[in-house]
Amino acid sequence: MRGSPAQRQSRKRLPRICSLWPGLPQLWIAGEWSGLALAVGFACLVNLLLLTSLHWSEWLDTGLKIAGWTAVGVLWCASAVSGWRWMARQEQTEARGGEQDLFPRALGEYLKGNWYEAEVACHELLRRTAGDVEARLLLATLLRRTRRFPEARGQLELLTRLEAAAAWQAEITEEHERLVEAEEQAALEASQSLESIETNHQTTQVPPAISSAA
Repeated sequence: MRGSPAQRQSRKRLPRICSLWPGLPQLWIAGEWSGLALAVGFACLVNLLLLTSLHWSEWLDTGLKIAGWTAVGVLWCASAVSGWRWMARQEQTEARGGEQDLFPRALGEYLKGNWYEAEVACHELLRRTAGDVEARLLLATLLRRTRRFPEARGQLELLTRLEAAAAWQAEITEEHERLVEAEEQAALEASQSLESIETNHQTTQVPPAISSAA
């Protein structure tokens, strides 16, 4: 009855209060047979004790009823604590899984040319782990591609201060060289554009009127 991780994550998230019913979190979130057995078994036990306590009281003597309700109380408390902790562990596991999946998503968005989505994912990775070399290098590359050169240079400078970046020195150096080339190309294009504007302005100027001799 276990589903795949994607299926389990797609199931409706339960509020923590649902852990008060034994087996319900395991059944609803993870689809575990043990959760189903515990939930059904607890419901049957409670219903049986209710019937023997309120309607067919002659079925069980008082001592067995007290023992039964004591067992229900102990089982309910233990299951509630266990369910609460189980849900907490599940949330932590999903959070770690989401963090692991975030970089491939950022890279995928970058390769598709979805700059904004890729940048958001990179910033989220860096918010979680400021020393994430891969995320910061990808962000620097993205900033260069979107012609935000000062920000790209700032990210590369931050990378040079990280000890973990030593293993990525070749990639960082290559990206720095590409940034310098992009800056030079942008400066050249800006200069050519300015010259073109000045030339067009000069050719379109109206010559001053020459006054005729009286």
